[in-house]
Amino acid sequence: MEPVSAALLLALATGAAGAAGGQSWQGLVALVRRWRGQAGESAPAEAELTALEREPADEHRAQLLASALAARAGVDAGFAAALDAWHRQAQQAVTSTGAGDVSASVSGGSQGTVVTTRDVTGGLHFGTPASPPAPPQQPGESGTSDT
Repeated sequence: MEPVSAALLLALATGAAGAAGGQSWQGLVALVRRWRGQAGESAPAEAELTALEREPADEHRAQLLASALAARAGVDAGFAAALDAWHRQAQQAVTSTGAGDVSASVSGGSQGTVVTTRDVTGGLHFGTPASPPAPPQQPGESGTSDT
């Protein structure tokens, strides 16, 4: 089983993965709580999950949750199988929403500015704004001196 990454947990916890990511997060919450009930005790994964819910952008908390999930999967084959199924679904949700890094490759030279971006809200502005057009000339105005 591939370990759950802190980056995936952050994308889900912060809402960066959209609605599908929100559903995946709720699936993880249900998974952790369901398996806690079977063990009859409060698991470290649940405590870390709750902590990340309180501070969804905290990378350290996401790493602690990833470690707790891996530890639980290492000692409980049933949890490991359920976590693996959830993990595959969550990765698809994040991929389908486009969450992640942007990369580009430019070769053969460039004729100007190259910009790589992702998820822009609002406008992009580069350099100084264009000068406004000159006001129209009034009849009889030539714009030059005849002296």
